[in-house]
Amino acid sequence: MEKSLENSSYLQLVGYFYLPDMISSKKFTEKYIKKLPGGLLLLLVLFAATIYLFVIIIHEVFWEEEVAMDNSIFSFLSANVINNQLTDVMKIVTHMASSTFLQISYGILIFIYLIKKNWKRSIEIAAIAVGGFFLNYIMKISFRRIRPPEPLVEKLHNFSFPSGHATSAFIFYGLLTYLVWKTDIPKIYKILLGSIFILFSLLIGFSRIYLRVHYPSDVVAGFCIGFAWLSLCIWLMEYLKKKSDKELTNRTGNLDSSNNETGILNVE
Repeated sequence: MEKSLENSSYLQLVGYFYLPDMISSKKFTEKYIKKLPGGLLLLLVLFAATIYLFVIIIHEVFWEEEVAMDNSIFSFLSANVINNQLTDVMKIVTHMASSTFLQISYGILIFIYLIKKNWKRSIEIAAIAVGGFFLNYIMKISFRRIRPPEPLVEKLHNFSFPSGHATSAFIFYGLLTYLVWKTDIPKIYKILLGSIFILFSLLIGFSRIYLRVHYPSDVVAGFCIGFAWLSLCIWLMEYLKKKSDKELTNRTGNLDSSNNETGILNVE
């Protein structure tokens, strides 16, 4: 009986000290989440979802060694989809995320912003491109997954996981979507162009599966990495821009205040 009373008193004491803090923390979290812009909140949710999906793929492919889904997709494509005409189309599509094509495309994009004297944007684009390449390279040499047998194009000898084409395509065409969204063109055209870019990046991923140079799980993992990297870079760019704008506004405000005081002194 005495032990029961002691436990009850202890629980009451713990509740007295910690329950208010827990309630306060919960209220703070709810209040903070409500203050987040809808776009940023959606980005955070999607970022977390892609990381979670990537972890699941790693677990299934490398820990469980589960390849049944990959092989069933290959079997379905072989029996119902693959033909000579479509194979020629897929070869063209997959080239639109090749290293040669992307190097030239990034170079043109950076050159355009250099001509416009937007040095900051040029550096950001270069950093996104180089960072995405090294991230994918590190992943490949870390997981060291062998490519699928019997590809429909020339056999590649580097590693398969995650798909470099899927990662690079999502980063590049996703970046184009972001850059278009920052322009002054009508919103309907932004949505149209953005949809085309994103769908085309997904088509590039499909082409890698179709041509049997990647397992489907490689491609999905590549999209996850591409989205995570691009969303992180965009968040960082927006954060630095807002911080820079705020500092500039404060500096301008202080300068105006100083000029007003000088003017008052001169009048006196």
